[in-house]
Amino acid sequence: MKKQVAVIFGTFAPMHKGHIDLIQRAKRACDRAVVIVSGSVGDRGDKIGLGLQKRFRYIRETFNDDPLVSVSKLDETNMPPYPEGWAEWLLGLMALVPLAADEEILFYTSEKEYAAELELRGYRVAYTDRNFGISATMIRENPMKYWNMIAKPFRRRFSKNVLILGSASNGKTTLARDLGRYYSCPVSLEYSRYYQTRYNVRDDELTGKDYNYLLTGQYRQTSDLIDSDSNRGLVIADTNATVTQAYYDYYIGQTSSSFHSLCADTVKMEKWALILFVLPTGNYVDDGYRDMTMADQKVRDAFTEHLKTLVATNHPDIPVAFIGGSYSENYSKAIALIDEIYPQW
Repeated sequence: MKKQVAVIFGTFAPMHKGHIDLIQRAKRACDRAVVIVSGSVGDRGDKIGLGLQKRFRYIRETFNDDPLVSVSKLDETNMPPYPEGWAEWLLGLMALVPLAADEEILFYTSEKEYAAELELRGYRVAYTDRNFGISATMIRENPMKYWNMIAKPFRRRFSKNVLILGSASNGKTTLARDLGRYYSCPVSLEYSRYYQTRYNVRDDELTGKDYNYLLTGQYRQTSDLIDSDSNRGLVIADTNATVTQAYYDYYIGQTSSSFHSLCADTVKMEKWALILFVLPTGNYVDDGYRDMTMADQKVRDAFTEHLKTLVATNHPDIPVAFIGGSYSENYSKAIALIDEIYPQW
């Protein structure tokens, strides 16, 4: 008897619990499973920022520790659209599933029309009903409602990440903590405070090399929270690469092509749904690490204007809300703005 190779195909935009369950049942019923991620330029995944390459990478990440599952991608861009082009599509798919002499394919699908077409063409098919009453369409339309159903790597695309920024000593860290408690969501605090406390370094003592560590440390800390199990669809971040760049410009001053290049690359990787820009109000407090030259209102205002320019340059397509009232006013305004992008169920 030949060994059975389960083949599961789809666009997976996004992959969800039903897909994972089907793949895992198939790999146990057969000897191994091959997942074929298909798609084209401008397809339903591409339209929401989940292009074919990204879906392929995310699915490989999902099964990275599973020796029974392999993942390949099939680019359908130059193929006739469904329901035409079955012959060409199957030719491309079969090229991605090399078989040993003692192996044969068993297609797994939850689409009746796909099962019928494949059987008509002489292939063996295992048809299974959808499990969990979920579909990729339902998730695309309301990802927060079906958050638990989304495969973990795909949650990065749907997570609502809110950035809080501004000059020092304006209440943004307190605001970030309070919002985290209110929404029961993870908060990425200002990495520089951890770094400076650990190495006992003041603001005005940081070197260009230190800023490289601050840049990469802040990004990794926030990324890890976005990928964590504590993320239920919302992450609050206090500071990002743009703020680090503003402080670098203020304290280092000299142009560094390597630092600014690293900063630009980091900004491209960041994904924000909303930026809350806290304007400088109240007294500038000395926490033991701050450079008190920034206590001068003219200096704070000049820094804030520079940061505004950087935000406009680095994040031209992200909604920015400027809040500069009392703390209570800022807190209430922040909740109202976040509620608009993060519906709670």
